[in-house]
Amino acid sequence: MIWLAFASALTVQATYGPLDATPETYQPPAIRPFEPPSDFGRTPAQGDGETIRHRAPLTRPVTVDAYAASYEVSPSDMEIAYDQGVAQAELDTDRRMGPLDGRWRVTGGDGRPFLSLALTDRGGGRMIEGAWTRLDDRPGVEHSGPAGPATTDGQTVIVPITGGELHLQQAGAGWTGALIQNGRRHPVTVTRPG
Repeated sequence: MIWLAFASALTVQATYGPLDATPETYQPPAIRPFEPPSDFGRTPAQGDGETIRHRAPLTRPVTVDAYAASYEVSPSDMEIAYDQGVAQAELDTDRRMGPLDGRWRVTGGDGRPFLSLALTDRGGGRMIEGAWTRLDDRPGVEHSGPAGPATTDGQTVIVPITGGELHLQQAGAGWTGALIQNGRRHPVTVTRPG
C-alpha cells in the first residue's frame, strides 16, 4: 500500500516537473532596519522617570472614570525608535521595488474586472513573477495559476498567464494593453484594487 502511494507521488512529480520560475536566493539587507547603540534606553529620558511601566492585574471591571491619566502607558524611546525604524525600512523597500509590484485588478473592455493579479517586481531588471485568479467565475469554481516570469519588449511588459499573455504599457498610475488568448486580442486596463 505504501509503495502505491510512493509510486503515485513519483508519477505526479514526473508529470509536472519543476517550476519554470526559480525564486532568488534570500540576501539579507546591507543595513538592518533598526540597530540601536549599546547604551540606548538604559537611562530614562527627561520626564519618563516617573511613569508606571507595569500595572497590577485587573481583579474587577474598571470604569472609564477610574483612569486619572492616559489609557495606556506611553511608549518608551526604544519602542518609538523601533517603530520608526520598521516604518522607514518598509518605505525604503517600497521605493526600491519596480512599477508592477503589488496587487492589481485586470478589467476588460466592458469595464468589468475579471482577473486579480499579484506580482513581485524587485526592480532593476530582475524577474517579475506572481499569480493570478479569475474574478468572474461562478461561485465555488476558482481558476488561478502562476503569472510570469515576465519579459519586456521595448515599452511593453509581457506577463504570461495560463492560456495567454498580458501585453501591458504603463499609463499613469496603472497599465493598459491587451490579453492575448488563442490569437485574439482583448483590451484590458490594469489598476490597483480599491
